[in-house]
Amino acid sequence: MMLRHHQLATIPVLASALLATPAYAMQEDKFQLLHTIYQEKSLYRNILVVESEDGSYRCMKFGRLHARQTCIHLMQPQRLVLNYTKGLLAALYMAPAPRKVLIIGLGGGVLPMALHTLDAQLEIDTVELDPAVVKVARSHFRYQENAHVRTHVQDARVFVRQQQRRAAQYDVVLVDAFDRDYIPEHLLTREFLQQLHSLLTPNGVLAANTFAAGALARHEAATYQAVFGQLYQVELHGGNRILFARRDGLPPLSAVQHHAQAWEQRLALFGLSSADLLPRFSLQPQAVGVKVLTDQYSPSNLLLP
Repeated sequence: MMLRHHQLATIPVLASALLATPAYAMQEDKFQLLHTIYQEKSLYRNILVVESEDGSYRCMKFGRLHARQTCIHLMQPQRLVLNYTKGLLAALYMAPAPRKVLIIGLGGGVLPMALHTLDAQLEIDTVELDPAVVKVARSHFRYQENAHVRTHVQDARVFVRQQQRRAAQYDVVLVDAFDRDYIPEHLLTREFLQQLHSLLTPNGVLAANTFAAGALARHEAATYQAVFGQLYQVELHGGNRILFARRDGLPPLSAVQHHAQAWEQRLALFGLSSADLLPRFSLQPQAVGVKVLTDQYSPSNLLLP
């Protein structure tokens, strides 16, 4: 859905006001991972749990040369360490009163745990293909399920189809199923995003962790735009870009700012600040000259930067 003229007029004014604020670094914690404390080869990947020399930080990695999937500060476990997790939680700026959340990709479970801390009555479904990842999240990253926090060990596409048949709906969907070296191609197609669109409530929000540069970034944008229309983007240090969509069209940035202020005190617990994130919100430029990724055309891994 296209933005209305009064919404479009709001964007340059508010964006200018936000960018006039002091520059915020939004840097991730800097630390060197030296000690492997656990390793497991699952059916899908080599899972490593690595700690910093002083024992303050613990991270999950998929192979020694891969990027960090999840990190926690052991003395401050509620604080979000990686920028992309903070960016994904900014979906709450567009969903002021969520009741049900779907998370695709578990990692160490920091996102469902953060959401559960925010609201213990929030219904959270997390889908993870690899049972070994779930086991390591429980044993090394303090991930805990209960009546409101549920883990579904299966392919996300299968789970989404099942939820469609049940007419399930979610206020927020967070997509975090990719890394720098591999993408499940069937989770980055127009058809899959159409399925996710059907699960959203009327004001439901989708936030996806994507690439900020390279050929794949343009194809990602084109594919999300083909389903949702206009998008907001938040670019983060480290090569991550969070795309935000809403089922029935984007709210104006003034509404995003208003809801961000309402969340400010509660999200500060996790190290989030609207002063960091709001200046990064902008409209995702329309992707032109690139093909939409579909179930018939999905060369995502060939497009990796």
